[in-house]
Amino acid sequence: MMSNPTTLIDRLPAILQGRIHHFRQHAARRSFAWNVSIMLVGTVAGQAVSLLLAPVLTRLYSPTQFGYLSVYSAVLAIFGVVASLGLELAIPICMADDECADLLALNGLVLVGTTTLVALFAWLVSAHMLSLLWVGSLADYRWLLPIGFACLGGYYIMVAVATRSGAFKDIARTRVSQGVSGPVSQILLGLCGIGTPGLVLGYVIGQSSGTLLLFSRLVLRQRVWLEQITWRGIVAMARRYNTFPLVASWARVLDMAGGGMVLFVLISACYSPEIAGFMFLSERVIARPLLIVSTSLLQVFTGEAGRAVTQDPVLLRRRFYQVVPRQFVLVAGWILFANLLAGWAFPLLFGAQWGNAVPYLRALSVSYLMLSVLHPVSTTLQILEHQVTAVVWQVCRLVLLVAGVLLARHAGLSAVAALWITSLVQAVCCLVLLALMVGSIEHVVARWGDRRVAER
Repeated sequence: MMSNPTTLIDRLPAILQGRIHHFRQHAARRSFAWNVSIMLVGTVAGQAVSLLLAPVLTRLYSPTQFGYLSVYSAVLAIFGVVASLGLELAIPICMADDECADLLALNGLVLVGTTTLVALFAWLVSAHMLSLLWVGSLADYRWLLPIGFACLGGYYIMVAVATRSGAFKDIARTRVSQGVSGPVSQILLGLCGIGTPGLVLGYVIGQSSGTLLLFSRLVLRQRVWLEQITWRGIVAMARRYNTFPLVASWARVLDMAGGGMVLFVLISACYSPEIAGFMFLSERVIARPLLIVSTSLLQVFTGEAGRAVTQDPVLLRRRFYQVVPRQFVLVAGWILFANLLAGWAFPLLFGAQWGNAVPYLRALSVSYLMLSVLHPVSTTLQILEHQVTAVVWQVCRLVLLVAGVLLARHAGLSAVAALWITSLVQAVCCLVLLALMVGSIEHVVARWGDRRVAER
């Protein structure tokens, strides 16, 4: 029987153990930094193209049309994360290839089922019912909901497979594809005079771009892997990861809604679609570039943390404490810079009518700051399988955000005031979640250390 490598290293002299440990740390840092750099380059390239084309889009479409898009994208973002009921979150932490193949098949079956339900909803629900649900602006292009739902859900699954495989170059290519295909499609459709449906359709094209690329490279080429799929294995994976659909999936819906998407729906319904359009531009120009770093860090952090949680929780803790403070410094600098220049830059770059977006940008800046700091490590509680804690926090945050907008509207306050209230609520909630993450990580590290001591 082969000896455990860790046991052999523990028998070496202390000096050699220290050198090996230092070498491992150095190699891990280089691997982490390299993977982040790959993701960063791809995301920067994609977002740069998107930002360069934004002034063209703002001259083809009005703030009200962007407001309609904001409602569609918000609904799709909120519910698209449960297209496979959160089961794709289990893919990066599934170590055995045969089990992962069964898990991938399970994700595909669930995606077909949920898309069918969305299609039935879009077909059967009336325009009046949509208005009662605060999304009456979706009535004219409800047929795009199941299409966007399926495409976005498929992309999430493929990104999870790529994350598990460490195929960060392929993920980076999809970021470029998203940044180019989405705005270009919207511009072409706008020039054809299609209007709001063209804006929405271009959004779907951009968000789902790259799905087929990842599927062909990471799934179709793994013929041996696919041959291992069995119905018994699929059922076993459904039982093994049943907490993801039962708890984690709804936590993700609440996370996306509480992360700001619900504000587009509420502001559009309680105030006007035009204001939601101003918010959408602020999010695209100011908050979206922050995803250049945070999304890159998120993919690599999730991939590494999924392995570290069972193999070396100390590495998970080290990465967490590396990412959060550095992300805060970067985000704070960018938001301060954006606020100083927005009053001059918005009317010049996007047209005179878009200068009215500046007060909404400033009101949202506090929430942009805290959400962007939290985003790279946002899967921590799920990775540690503390789904119930995540759900409780998400429910509380969402209730507070919705109450903030509704109470502000009831009190006769302006939309700007409502957004200031929700931004402050968002900041406090994010600080609470960071504290919960730190406590959970320290608990896992302490338990792992006690187990190692007991083994010796």
